[in-house]
Amino acid sequence: MLKKSVCATFLSILVLVLASCTYDNSNEPAADQPDEPSREIQPVGNVFTETELGERVIISEEEARERLLAEGWTEERLDSMADINVTMFNMYNQGRFVGYIQYIYENTPIGESGEVIAPRYFGGLKFDDMGFLVVSVLPAGLDHPPTATAIDEMIARGIIIRLVQFTQESITATISRLGDAGAFEMGATSWGQGAENAVTVWLDPYTDEQKAIFNDFLIANGFDPSIFIIHPAVTQEMRDMRALSIAEATTNPTNLIVPIGKVEVSRMEIAFSLENTTSYIFSYGTPWDLARFENGAWLPMTHLPGRGNLVWPGIGFSLQGGGINHYRQSFEWTFGELPPGRYMFIRDGRLGDWNPDHARIFALVEFEVTATTPLNLTPAPEPEPRRYVEVVEVSNVTSTGMTITVENVSSYGIDHRAQIIFIVPAERATVGDRWEWWNYHLPFLSFDDNIQAEGYIPVGERRTFDIYLGNLFGELPPGDYKLDLSLGGQVGPPHPHGWAFGDALIEFTVE
Repeated sequence: MLKKSVCATFLSILVLVLASCTYDNSNEPAADQPDEPSREIQPVGNVFTETELGERVIISEEEARERLLAEGWTEERLDSMADINVTMFNMYNQGRFVGYIQYIYENTPIGESGEVIAPRYFGGLKFDDMGFLVVSVLPAGLDHPPTATAIDEMIARGIIIRLVQFTQESITATISRLGDAGAFEMGATSWGQGAENAVTVWLDPYTDEQKAIFNDFLIANGFDPSIFIIHPAVTQEMRDMRALSIAEATTNPTNLIVPIGKVEVSRMEIAFSLENTTSYIFSYGTPWDLARFENGAWLPMTHLPGRGNLVWPGIGFSLQGGGINHYRQSFEWTFGELPPGRYMFIRDGRLGDWNPDHARIFALVEFEVTATTPLNLTPAPEPEPRRYVEVVEVSNVTSTGMTITVENVSSYGIDHRAQIIFIVPAERATVGDRWEWWNYHLPFLSFDDNIQAEGYIPVGERRTFDIYLGNLFGELPPGDYKLDLSLGGQVGPPHPHGWAFGDALIEFTVE
């Protein structure tokens, strides 16, 4: 959705604008959602019949193209928009209307009268499918002379006026209150405002019982149910896809990413280790799924209300060939306390990377919950410090370099690399975060020699090398400095992902 802060930068965002022709100044829902609206859950109030004022003047695609060319658009640019099925008429309309958006939201006049729509009558705005700007106004605004004058001036400019029931302020206030009131616990997976003059809520499960529970929640918390439109958060198609994925994983196991060692289980969480038995990287995302064995088959575990279609962060993880990684996963929030039964944790991914040419494979962890299974696991031990290589000695400091000794303090052999990030005068590196000191670094004369050393360091051993500063910074004048040195590298299996991250901040003085 287009926010006020970016409305003025039309030319730079038009491609994005045209790709989604509906805009409101409110929060986005948490995910792409099914288009299955329902107003069944509205026992209070009536559904307002929306009407429009103004006329859409239609011109041909050819005329719209000619007008865009006259405004400075190139044939190539217009052709590229046509290739993604954007009409010239839509482009032309959004181009001539987009400048009004910020004015309307900021209560700034767009007509000669200087009048604006009073906030108590304003119900938001959007672009329709043809690119016309549609401004929503409460009918009472027509009886308010300043607002009526502003409406007339908007209509004269080709803007469509839509008469609606709710103000933008009331919709926005409702959206902001839902989370604090506990909408998640009542089955709402997400909420926001789309093209409708209403608050849209995506509910899971989408049943009469859950809708009644959510309606009671609204009334108990002082919400007007008539301002809401309820959508299903999980469609039958989504449920079918999940069931097919679980069936694929459990009936055709690849046995390439396998559990190793002990699996610890409670009714709320699980801890286990996985080994990549291949020579390829296993690439995967954040989500795990959970299946339960019933009547001879693995079936999807039912999510708690409101937890069925969460948007998982698109974070890329990897487990290198031969690598072993330990996982501790809680399922309490998503599935709740597990009753006795036989279960399967499932994570999908691909060998190599997310290239679709690589086969989809699954990591499977089977476990059982009994009447004596504890509620929680014992507290997790403190994680090991992510230390791989440390500077243990600095010597022979001159105006053009120094000698460094580093030690591999990890439990893995490391193909080490020492790389200079920056040098900053010490007096400029006393406040703020370390990355902010980059603003005060000494200028690089060359970037060719910023990698100072590379080589293998076995576990527990040291390596001494010289840092050459002359080619990068010239001869340093006397003073106190700080050198930011990256000490990363590659790590072989059984290390999980194969990268050793580390750095050192070396303080030194040039006499």
